[in-house]
Amino acid sequence: MAGNSRYQFQAVGLAALIEFGLLAGAAIALASTSSTKPVLSGSETISLVNEDPQTPVPKPKPQLQPQPKAQPKPQVAPEEPKPELPQVAEAQANAFTEPTPPPPVAVAGNAEPSAEYAAKVRAAVQAAQFLPPAAYSLHYTGRVKVEFHMRDKVPSAVRVLVGSGMGMIDRVALQSVQNAKYPEPPPEIQGSDHVYQVWVEFRRE
Repeated sequence: MAGNSRYQFQAVGLAALIEFGLLAGAAIALASTSSTKPVLSGSETISLVNEDPQTPVPKPKPQLQPQPKAQPKPQVAPEEPKPELPQVAEAQANAFTEPTPPPPVAVAGNAEPSAEYAAKVRAAVQAAQFLPPAAYSLHYTGRVKVEFHMRDKVPSAVRVLVGSGMGMIDRVALQSVQNAKYPEPPPEIQGSDHVYQVWVEFRRE
């Protein structure tokens, strides 16, 4: 019986301690609730002041206004070098003031007869001459200079440049030019007219 009584006493004491703790907690909660200020309704702004008078209140930092950004300078494109005009264009521009004479054009058949062919022409005229019987009997010797045009072995415009003093001999010299058998002209002078001067010599062999 004594043991049961001790256990009951301990249980009662434990219950009393628990109840005392609950009452103490409720009292603390009530005290903290009463110390809290009521919340103001409305749109008014509440400024909280630090309860510690020794702590300085930080001043609000001035807001720095953003400086306007510097506008970038427009970039100027470098000037492109002007292309130099070719000399051909400059020559064409000066063509109106200083015309350039065209180069000589080689015309077929406009070449001069060679010395070899001219010698053959003189030989043909000399071979065609003959001494008249009267001049032959007189043992006449002399010469006549004649001039004539010829195109493709055909003589024309025959005339006496230096006469012999005898009309008979001069006429024979002109006839020798007409009767001569001329060689074939070279290709470069075919179809063109050329002037020849030939001495027709007369002598008795």
